[in-house]
Amino acid sequence: MQPEFSNVNELWSRIISETLCSKGVRFAVICPGSRSSPLAFAFARTEGIESISILDERSAGFFALGLAKQEGLPVVLVCTSGTAAANFYPAVIEASESGVPLIVITADRPEELRGCRAGQTIVQVGMYSMYPVSQVELPIPNADPKALEGLKAVVEEQVDFSLGIPCGPVHVNTPFRDPLAPLSNGTFVSPISMDELRVLCESSSKVEEPLIELGLDEFTQSERGLILVGSPLVAVSENWVRNLARLADGLRWPVLADGLSPIRNHQSLFPRLITGYNAICHVVGGDSELLPDRIIVVGDLPISKTLRTWLKDRNIKSQFLTPIPGDFDSNRGDSESRYYDFNRASPQVTRHSNDAFASAWQRLDAKVRQSIEGRLSRLEPVFEGSIAVTMSNCLPMGSSLFVSNSMPPRDLEFFWTPNDRRVGVYSSRGANGIDGILSTALGVAHRGEPTFLLTGDLALLHDSNGGLVSKRLEGSLTIILINNAGGGIFEMLPVSQFGEEFEEFFATDQQIDFSKWAATYNIEYMKANTLEEFEMYLGREARGGVSLIEVVTDRKRDAVERKRIFAEIASSL
Repeated sequence: MQPEFSNVNELWSRIISETLCSKGVRFAVICPGSRSSPLAFAFARTEGIESISILDERSAGFFALGLAKQEGLPVVLVCTSGTAAANFYPAVIEASESGVPLIVITADRPEELRGCRAGQTIVQVGMYSMYPVSQVELPIPNADPKALEGLKAVVEEQVDFSLGIPCGPVHVNTPFRDPLAPLSNGTFVSPISMDELRVLCESSSKVEEPLIELGLDEFTQSERGLILVGSPLVAVSENWVRNLARLADGLRWPVLADGLSPIRNHQSLFPRLITGYNAICHVVGGDSELLPDRIIVVGDLPISKTLRTWLKDRNIKSQFLTPIPGDFDSNRGDSESRYYDFNRASPQVTRHSNDAFASAWQRLDAKVRQSIEGRLSRLEPVFEGSIAVTMSNCLPMGSSLFVSNSMPPRDLEFFWTPNDRRVGVYSSRGANGIDGILSTALGVAHRGEPTFLLTGDLALLHDSNGGLVSKRLEGSLTIILINNAGGGIFEMLPVSQFGEEFEEFFATDQQIDFSKWAATYNIEYMKANTLEEFEMYLGREARGGVSLIEVVTDRKRDAVERKRIFAEIASSL
C-alpha cells in the first residue's frame, strides 16, 4: 500500500498548504526551484488552492500583489533559496506601503549549511527588513504530533497578521533537509493520515473586526470644509464607496476626488464632486469665500502638486482617515491621522451644513470642465489627456482599470471625466515605482472583471518579462500603451531644459517595435492612429487573454499643451 506521505518534508509542507486553504487562501504563486520542491508539490495537490507557476520571481511577486489587491485576501508567494527570495523584495515593499496581504514563503537550507559556501545560500532571515508585518523562521520539519500542531498554529497566526491592522506582507522562512522531492525510502511512517491532517488543519482562529467610531465632532461643525479623496490604499468594495458617500452627504462638503479613487466613476453618489481643483487652487487665496477651515483626507492626498502646495501654504487643520496606521501628511501640517476603513465601517454624521460653500466650488468646477472639453476638442493629433477622457467615457460598466505610475495618474487627475460606469481603479501608489506594472495588472485581471492597463512605454519595458505571465491569465487584460518614446513626466520638470543630457539621462529615448514585443508573447496587437480608432478598439467585447492597443504621441508637444491648457484655464476663472 502506497503511504500517504513519502517523507517528513511532504507532510510538513502539506500542513502549511492545507492550513492556509482552511484560512481562506485561494491562490499560490509558485516560482520553480529545487529547495522549494516540498512546497510546490503541496500547493499543487491542495484542493481549494489554485497554484500558478511563474518563472521570473520579480514578476511573480507583482502578480501575487495584483491578485491580493483584487481579492482583498492573502495570496501565497513561494520561491527557492538564494537570490530568488531577493527578487521578491520590490513587491514586498509595495505590499507593505499599500497595505496588501501577502504570505511570502521562502525555502532555505538548514542551519548547518549556512555560512559555509553551500550553493544558493544567502542570509534570508530578516532579509526584508522592516517591511513585513510579521516574519518567522520555521523549525526543520519533524513528524512529532506536537510539532505539527505548533506548525499549524504558526501558519494561522501569520495569516491573521497579514489581515490585521495594518494589513501587509508576512515572511515565513522555511528550511528543508533532503529529500526534497516526495520520494520515499521506505523508512518514514506518518503519525497522521490525510483525513486526520485535514481535520488538524481546520481553521480555529479568526481576525477580530475592530470596532470603529468616527469621532469628527470638531470637524462636522464647520460650514466650510473639504473632503479630499486620493488613492484608497485598499481593495475597494461597493460598500466602501457607499459608506464614503454617506459621510459626504451628511457633511454636504465639496468632494475633491483624485482620478485614482473610484469616486469619479460613481458620480451620482457624490453630487458635490469636484475634479477641476488643480485650476481652482490658483484663484482661492487667503480671503476667498472658497477657502475651507477644515479638511478631511480619505486615503492618500490627491497627486496634484498644485493642490499639495496650496494646502501646505495655508496649513488648514486636517484629519487623515487611512486604512493603514501612520502619518500620511507629507506637508507636515496641522493634521492628525487615524485608522479608518470605509470597507468595514459606516460613519454616522448628523450635522448638515448648508450648500452655499459647496455651490461656490461647483460653479468654478463647471467652468473648468467646460474649458477642458473645449480645448481638448481642438487638439490634433492624439493628445495624451484625450486618451484619459475617451477611456472615462468608454470603459465597460463594472470593469477594472490599473494605472501605472508617472504620467498616467496625473492625466487621470487632470482629465478623467466623472461618470457612473462603476469602474474599479487600482494602482501601486505605496512606493510609486514603475517596476512590476504589467505583472500587477495581470494579477488584478486574473479571474476578475475585464481589466485595462494604462501605461507608458518605459513602465511597460521595465516589466517586459511580465509578458511571460500572460499565458497564465484566466481573464481579459487590455494594455493601453501611450508610447511617447521616453519618460514624458520629465518633460514637465525643470531638467527638460538641459538638451542632450536630458535626453540621455532622464527622457531615456527608446525605439522599440512593440508589435514585435507583443508577438514574442503571443499578445494581440493593435495600433490606434486617431482617437476614433482608439475608441473603436476600446469598445470591443472582451475576448479573454491579453491584447495591446498602442497610441503613439509626442511627449514634447504634449508637455507644452498641458502647460498651456493649465495656464489658460487658471487665467479664465
